Amino acid sequence: MNSAILAAIAALVGIAVGRLWDARSESTRWRRDQKTASYQRYAEEFQSIYEVIRALAIADPDTDTFAGMVADARTNGFKAWDSAFIAVWLHGSAPVVSAATALDRRVTELFYEAQHRRFPVEDWEQIRIPARRAFESFIAAVRHELALSPPQIQFFPDTQ
Repeated sequence: MNSAILAAIAALVGIAVGRLWDARSESTRWRRDQKTASYQRYAEEFQSIYEVIRALAIADPDTDTFAGMVADARTNGFKAWDSAFIAVWLHGSAPVVSAATALDRRVTELFYEAQHRRFPVEDWEQIRIPARRAFESFIAAVRHELALSPPQIQFFPDTQ
């Protein structure tokens, strides 16, 4: 074979390998971006659903509006939370999925507890701690997976 043909073959092989490498790198970046976005969204939705539950916990269950608040929370309040949870299950690593599942369970328990009676502020301060600790664990699992150093402070100061 002459050198021109060998050079052409080498160039084609180089292009093919480069394109294969680019496709693989792009796929890896896409998966990483999906994972990171799902983690961020789940954390953001925690704040939203936590506020819905807080509003229920401090509301008077003997009022007419309370039943409407509960119904709205059940039909609309958890949609975005559930969607974000599913995204973590689809894209997340096993440790982060475990932490997200534990958080979901604590949020569900908090929601059911908030429906039983009106909580004075000091009682609310206590019943919310397990959910807040689960959130801290979720954030720690995400930061570990993303190779981010742990912060020297807690997100919620009362979870220490």
